[in-house]
Formats: sequence, C-alpha cells, structure tokens
Amino acid sequence: MTIKKLYDENFAASYQLEQYAFRFTDDQQHQDGLRTLFKHSTVYGAFFDQQLASQIIATPLKVQLFNQIFDMAGIGFVSSDPSFRGQGNIDQLMQQMLVDCYENDILLSYLDPFSYPFYRRYGYELTFERICYDVKSSEWPDSPRSDGYVRRLTWEKAKDAIKQIDQRSDQLKHGSVLREDWWYEYKFSISHTYYFAIYYNEQDQAEGYLIYQIENGKFNCTRWLNLTGTAYKGLNRYIASHKDSTDRIVYEKGYDKNAGFFLQDKPITQATIRPEMMARIVDIEAFLRKCSLKNLKESFAITIEKDKYAPWNEGTFELIKAEAEQPEIRKVTATQLPELKISVQRFAQLFLGYCSINELVFHELVQVDEKIVDTIKQLTPQQVPILEDYF
Repeated sequence: MTIKKLYDENFAASYQLEQYAFRFTDDQQHQDGLRTLFKHSTVYGAFFDQQLASQIIATPLKVQLFNQIFDMAGIGFVSSDPSFRGQGNIDQLMQQMLVDCYENDILLSYLDPFSYPFYRRYGYELTFERICYDVKSSEWPDSPRSDGYVRRLTWEKAKDAIKQIDQRSDQLKHGSVLREDWWYEYKFSISHTYYFAIYYNEQDQAEGYLIYQIENGKFNCTRWLNLTGTAYKGLNRYIASHKDSTDRIVYEKGYDKNAGFFLQDKPITQATIRPEMMARIVDIEAFLRKCSLKNLKESFAITIEKDKYAPWNEGTFELIKAEAEQPEIRKVTATQLPELKISVQRFAQLFLGYCSINELVFHELVQVDEKIVDTIKQLTPQQVPILEDYF
C-alpha cells in the first residue's frame, strides 16, 4: 500500500470512489462541485498497485475563535473501496494529514463523523450541536410586519450582501468558518441549487438573509442569518408566507443552547437537538500560544498524557503568569505547579467552549487541582461554538 497526494490526473478515480462510497447522484452538478473542492484541497490517497483504495479530503479554511483567526483543516469524503477495508489505510492517511497540518501551522481540524468512536481515536471530539425544526407549514409562527422589505434574488445579485452580513455577524465568531470567495461559490452556487432572500431596512441596507430550497412540498431553510431583530421578523414573515404553497417547513441551525422559543407568541412545540461535528486541536502548544490568555490569574500546568496520532502533544505545558502580558508557555518534563490532566479530546471541548471545566470535573473526565478551577474558567470561552458549514 502506497500513501500519496492526489492531483488533477487522479480526479476521475477520486470522484468514482466518492460516488460509490456515498451514493450521491452521478450528474454534472456533483462533478463540478467535487472538482471545485478537489482543486482547493489536499487529497490523500492510499493505493494498492495503481488502484485507489482509500482517500480523505482535507480542505484548508480559516475559523474565528478568541477574536483571532485560526487555520483549520476541514476533513471530508473519507472513503474506502470495500475490497480494501480493515487494512489500516485510513489510519495512515489520517496520520499523514495530521503531520502535514502540524508542519504547516494548521492548528484546528473539523469533521462530520459517521461514527464518533471511530474518529475519537484520531483525537477528535464532539464540539458542535445542531437543532432542527420540522413542522407543518400551518404551524410555523408568523411575525408582525416590519418596516423593511425582503427581495428574492439570484446568487449573483445576492452574494455581496450575504458576504457583508457574514462579516458583520457576531454569531460567526465562535468557531465558524470565515468563508472565502471560492467556498461561497462551492457551497451556494456550484454544488447546490438554492433560492436567496435578502432583508433590507428602510435605508435599503441589507440586514439579514435566507438561503433555502423548495422540494417535494418542503420549504427547507439552509441558512438564516440576521443582524437585527427587525431582519428576523421580516425574514420569518417571508418564511410564513409559504404556508399555502408548501406542506412542511424545515429549518436546521447550529445550536447555541438557546432555541429562540421566547420570540414567538405560540412557540414551535417540537425541535430535535442532535450531536453534530467534531473538532481537534492539532498542536496544543501552538494553540495555547495563539489564544488570548491575558486573564490568567494564577500559573498552572496542563498535561496531555496520550495522543497517538499527534505525539508532539504529549507532555506537560506550563502557563506562567506575566503582568499585563500573554503568559509564558513552556513544555516541561515535570512541574510543581497546580495541574490540569486532560485528554486531547476534552482539551478541544474545553478550549472551544463546548464544555465548561465544571462540567468536565463533575463527570470525572479530567483531573484538576481545585484551586485553579476558577482560573481555567476565566480563560476558556463562555459561549458555545457554532458551525454552519460541513466538510
């Protein structure tokens, strides 16, 4: 078995393996979408003789966290020919991908798992949740008329407003992807067919958008983002206006522990919350150096005892308090400081804001000196991460 990166001449083989593994419709739209993704990603393949046996696609993207920009590898289309499963191909591909991320200062990686235990072995852990509303159209709550207006536009006419709203939104600053131009085209134009609705205020300024499909009697809302409460009302009223032309309204979004039920006089009575994407910290030491940790009240140490696929993370890292500056981060063989012992998976949940230190302590998922619990609490995010993109 040979591990190597795939290039243009390998696209046909890559596409055929993806189509066989994921059973999507083999049409021009899927070919164009995957060709775009292939072009902008690093594709790792395991070959037996000249046959592509397994592959993963790692897409370099950027995310915002701690008011800073982090490089992230989005992992997708992990697939194997059934003839070659169980031979450790994915192990080798994932390990090579993580080494490349480490060497290129890519500190985060996200993926959408088919199995949480399977990807947990590579250091990933559940970090994002999703909420889904799926109701009869007649039960969708309406909103009062707002002073602005909504316009349905083509992608070409809507995309500038959508990009500007994304850039201004605080909702996309807690682990979400900072979408590049090619990613917008790939997600919303090349690989799918959508409708686009923009809400404008009385001054003709765009304050919200809706990206949706209507298929088989369902109004399926893919993205809905508002900068103001009036934008929310205007776009919600627009959704409700489809009650007579559709049977059901479906809306999914990243779950931030607040479903917004309080916004309606008659709240939607059912919603499904489910676990979703996983995340991994590729390089613990570099991640700590990049995080904004100026609130450090007391020096302490973090110990990662095992990280098979990223062994550079194993060991103890001291965070040394410095007056009015970022703490000094140093890797040591032993420490006398109060200590947090944590797995690489729980580290990701803690420092991306999915779990608090109190939750991890309560469920006995970490070992920590009690006197530094408040210090850790002040360092880590108090808002859960949100993600609206898939890989």
